Amino acid sequence: MRVIYIDILLFLNFYITYFLIVGTCCLLHSRITLLRRILGASFGAASSLIILLPQMSILLGAIVKLLFSTAIMFISLGFGNLRLFIGRTLLFFLVNCIYAGIMMGLWLFSAPVGMVYNNGAAYFDIPVWMALLSTAAAYFILRIIRYFADSKTSADKKYTLEIVTEKGKAALTALPDSGNKLTDFFSGLPVIFCDINKCASVCPDAVIMQLSSEAPESREKSIKGIRLIPCTTVSGGVTAICFKPQKIFICDGSVRKEVSALIGFTKNGINGKDFEAIFNPRIL
Repeated sequence: MRVIYIDILLFLNFYITYFLIVGTCCLLHSRITLLRRILGASFGAASSLIILLPQMSILLGAIVKLLFSTAIMFISLGFGNLRLFIGRTLLFFLVNCIYAGIMMGLWLFSAPVGMVYNNGAAYFDIPVWMALLSTAAAYFILRIIRYFADSKTSADKKYTLEIVTEKGKAALTALPDSGNKLTDFFSGLPVIFCDINKCASVCPDAVIMQLSSEAPESREKSIKGIRLIPCTTVSGGVTAICFKPQKIFICDGSVRKEVSALIGFTKNGINGKDFEAIFNPRIL
């Protein structure tokens, strides 16, 4: 019978769950706050105490693991809408199953000294540096997978961008452009540049005011609810005027994906006849 130290068990599974959450968000291109990541990882660490219970059947273990995955995704990413929440949960569950499969294989075929695996939870009596290094390597592999998946996005394909605010909804023809790398420093959200003429009806009044030709002192008073982000375009340095709508969807035929981003405008507008918005394909 092997001894399990609860402090090591909780620390190890906190760290692993943290990177499982970060890895899932990497695959989803979702950004969450540090607090949500810590809360989700804390719940994952607490759930690892299931290792102390009698061994469950494979079916019951999978159900319990799915319930834990659902709770962790709710804590980490919130609910959003039902379709989005189910998709996130299933992806996180899949990532967990891959991890659990690797741990079970290790336990069955090599049984490292000090390793205990039960009910989908793993315990290692190994040096901390080894756990840190192996988990970081797994995350790096996920980043590589995400990079190659992003590179397959067709730059010639057009999408429909839907912007939802308290004023209503606007639909624009959008083009993926890997050259659009602008990100808000404070929130970490990417910026989708749009043609103001196509979505002025749903924009905050402060955005219209900033883009107008009124006196500078009038514009300085109308920055509530928007962000002014310096950026560089082919025509030189400009200021992007951005806001965060209630919801943003990028549609490709029957596929409609909700994304987290800011909507941005410049006084120079968008130089394109066949599209009305530009987004970085990595948002998808």
